[in-house]
Amino acid sequence: MKGDKKENHKGFKIFVIIFLVLSMFLLNEKNQEKLIKFFDSIGSKKNTLELVNSFKDNKSLGSVNIYDNNMIKWDGNKLSFLKIDGTIILEKEFNFADPFIYYGQNYIYIMDKSTGDIYSLDKNGQTISRNQINREIFNLKESNGYIIYHIKNNEQEAIKVLDGDNAVVGSNSYEDKNILAYEVNKNGKKRSLSLLDFNGNILKSQIEIYGENNKNINSIDIEGEIVVYLHFISKDELIALTDHNIYCIKENEVLWKRQFDLIKDIYIGKDIYILYSNYLESIDFKGETKNKIGFTEDYRKIEEFNGNILAYGEKGISIVEDNKEILKHTDDIKEVRTSKNNILIWNNDEVKIYRFLNK
Repeated sequence: MKGDKKENHKGFKIFVIIFLVLSMFLLNEKNQEKLIKFFDSIGSKKNTLELVNSFKDNKSLGSVNIYDNNMIKWDGNKLSFLKIDGTIILEKEFNFADPFIYYGQNYIYIMDKSTGDIYSLDKNGQTISRNQINREIFNLKESNGYIIYHIKNNEQEAIKVLDGDNAVVGSNSYEDKNILAYEVNKNGKKRSLSLLDFNGNILKSQIEIYGENNKNINSIDIEGEIVVYLHFISKDELIALTDHNIYCIKENEVLWKRQFDLIKDIYIGKDIYILYSNYLESIDFKGETKNKIGFTEDYRKIEEFNGNILAYGEKGISIVEDNKEILKHTDDIKEVRTSKNNILIWNNDEVKIYRFLNK
């Protein structure tokens, strides 16, 4: 009997020691994440990348992208549309002095920045329209079906907003101020701009919101910060990203503000996704954190991929679902493009196209 009691007491001590060690282990947030990943991996399907096609970069490649199951190559004056297997669909030559390409959500825009000669093409390479601005263009952006032209000269900066019929629906010009970001809301009735103002030796960003007929509706100043990104999350609510903070603005009021260190990139879909330092954090439109994940690798960009978030840096990619990594891939990377289940990786020597599989 005494022997049994000693054995029971010894077993209880071992249990307590194991419990304490396990408790100390789980106090560490990284250890919690490792344990969650281990249990998630048990019985789950394996995510993998299947190489579909690859080709060498002959150093003349200026840009490459992927739309649906077609690939687009741009070498500065020749635009090539190919199937993913490399079969050429069509090629178009442009004789531009200062060629530039912009990949929009709906169309691909090829332009001569020096003259403002702009071609709009669909995803199959067919020319939809041609605009001749007859002015030097600094930049172009597609925003909710509208086209925004950014024009610069020595005296002023200006933007023009065109609708789907190429009709001008808004324009603004400024002297002694730099235009940094611009956005149109979904119904096209509001647009926002961020301006950088150095007057009075104080760095200041101005957010200007305009309605129909170029009417200035709201104006907000943010001192000591540079607004580099704008996005409407509703017809009236605007997200503004600076080098330090995210602001949610409605009319002349800041609804909420969040600070992040070393902000690298932002993506806004059903939530707001922020890549900063070595973390990816998702927050809802009220500014509350939903998920947060830490990385051991250095990622610099994020974009949406199949309802998840793909992060990439110079040495690899990571696909994140909620607060867990569901795939990691190591490669030398210059740029990453995605469409449906396809991931295009471009490095200094080669372009590779992978298909995401869940086996």
